[in-house]
Amino acid sequence: MKKNITLISFVFLISGCAFLKNIGVVEKREYVAKIGSEVITLDEFERSFARNNGGVSKAKEKSIDERKNYLDLLIRFKLKVLDAKAQKLDRDPRVQSEVKDYYTTLALSYLTKREVVDPGLKQLYERRKEEIRARHILIQINGTDTLSAYKRAKEAIEKLNAGASWDSVALDYSDDPSVIFNRGDLYYFTAGAMVPEFEDACYSMRPGERTQEPVRSKFGYHIIEVLDRKPRVEMIRISHIGRKIERNATPEDTLRLYNEMKAVLDSLRNGFDFGELSKRHSDDRFSVQRGGDAGYYSRGQAYREIDQFMFNAKVGDISDIIRTRWGYHIVKVTEIVPVKPFDEIVDDLNKLYQSYRLEYDFKRYVERLKREYNFKLNEQTFEFFLSKADTSKTTSHENWDSVYTGDDRRKVLFEFADVKITLDSAIKIIKRSAEFSGKKFDRFSMRSVLDRMVEMKLTEYRARNVEKIYPEFKNELKEFVDGVLLYYVEQKMVWDRIDLNEEKLRSYYEKNKENYRFPDRVRFSEIWVKSESLAKDIYSQILKGVDFDSLAERYTERPGMREKRGDWGLVSASENEIAWMAWNMKVNDVSEPVRFQGGFSIVKVTGKEPSRVKTFEEAFSEVASSVQEQELKRLENEWVESLKKKYRVVVNEKALEKAFNR
Repeated sequence: MKKNITLISFVFLISGCAFLKNIGVVEKREYVAKIGSEVITLDEFERSFARNNGGVSKAKEKSIDERKNYLDLLIRFKLKVLDAKAQKLDRDPRVQSEVKDYYTTLALSYLTKREVVDPGLKQLYERRKEEIRARHILIQINGTDTLSAYKRAKEAIEKLNAGASWDSVALDYSDDPSVIFNRGDLYYFTAGAMVPEFEDACYSMRPGERTQEPVRSKFGYHIIEVLDRKPRVEMIRISHIGRKIERNATPEDTLRLYNEMKAVLDSLRNGFDFGELSKRHSDDRFSVQRGGDAGYYSRGQAYREIDQFMFNAKVGDISDIIRTRWGYHIVKVTEIVPVKPFDEIVDDLNKLYQSYRLEYDFKRYVERLKREYNFKLNEQTFEFFLSKADTSKTTSHENWDSVYTGDDRRKVLFEFADVKITLDSAIKIIKRSAEFSGKKFDRFSMRSVLDRMVEMKLTEYRARNVEKIYPEFKNELKEFVDGVLLYYVEQKMVWDRIDLNEEKLRSYYEKNKENYRFPDRVRFSEIWVKSESLAKDIYSQILKGVDFDSLAERYTERPGMREKRGDWGLVSASENEIAWMAWNMKVNDVSEPVRFQGGFSIVKVTGKEPSRVKTFEEAFSEVASSVQEQELKRLENEWVESLKKKYRVVVNEKALEKAFNR
């Protein structure tokens, strides 16, 4: 039987269970549970519960029963780990080997989260509380000629500094196609909308400031000027009355619509109901059906003219008549949705951060480590390595490194802190790493290999010293160790004790055989083609006596079905529309072409089997799964109950009721 890691294992292994911290210290703070001499404090319970329930805000909404259930999981987890230690599984060579093998990975994960992701998420959140309006001039880079692009960008900056208008310089220099109509104005945006280099530059400037050095990004060089910075709101809800101006409208038609809207606006200002006036006068069908409510808009989703009004208005404000390319509008702001608290949106922030910024921040992190550890690259050794490489081979060739002598290999390629990486060490890393397989010995490929190798060695070095830098890492390591112990103790006390002999399985089957039934099933063959005319032609051939199977082998366009002559095999009658149709036909009957899945199907019924109880052999895997699940629950419950007798468990429900209410 394939063993599955239980849910509780993952809950604590992945999230890091806060209640395990400071373990072994009997705290005087209020506790929610005691397990022998161990304590789960209220603070620790709150942190753990919040981490596993979408943050504090969502955790506060959970019922007392949900909190009790979660506490029970914590207690069960703790009891199992205590038993694992009592059985000295923490001294088991397998456990120690697994911890040793995973130590660097765990440390790297911890460091990346602590030193890159966490500060990155906080910066992203703080920045997203604000929005920026900026304009830019883009100078694209042609091929590898970065110098020409840089000089051109500097030239544009000099012209701006000399007093030339932004619009004229933008039109003359910018390679952004949109410059023709927006003169480089990007309107309002917030963090996560632009590439990191551009974003960093914008958030480092005040309104009116302009970059004096070109900002390099993957798009080229940017000259940026910040026009405005202001607090951001998440969304605005508006009500709307709109009159559409048709393309063929005359000036008289336009004036008439304007005057009608002016009368509506006067009525609104005299206290008439917005929804009623919307029903009588608006051409916007969507909002009319909702009493004028047009819903929620974030920055940039509405017409620019409407956007400019509503993101500068207060709740209850009604706009003047706004003209857009669609027509005339009157807008009322009915709700302003602020930026949500960090813990409510941290999952969405994390997805955004991972997609647009993590790689960039990690590279900057590596550059920081280089400075901190006094990194030095020996370019001469790198050039020597390239000069002797056999360019007719790749790193996948077994003996590509045979050209390097012992003296060659002793040359230092790079060094940092107290570490020196020789050419021999680098060659061994390249040869044993699948990541570097198949690389060519050209300058570009080998430079990327070198950069990645430097990144690996620097971060591994920091990971080995993580406990000196962050003593609290021992708690993370302990949580991982406890997760490993849980795995092994569950294996020993539950999984290895499951008995699935045939006698037990047959006995269970006989008592529950009605639960294992085949539904009504039908066997049919199908000819499926995209063309209706072809389907009709094939059907006419069948009526003339041409063999169905040979036609299916020749014509059917369903992938993988020609070699099967269109045979679907025995399937549930409720599998899909044609299976149901086949079930309601007689054996050997052939249907006319019917529309199905974007084409046309001709179906021939070849057999039927009404619903019946499965034989033991047919139901074996389902029975085994059911018995295994039943045995798992029984063995685990018996084990936990015995542990509760061994380690006295006390639950403080009064303290639990205080969770998130203090």
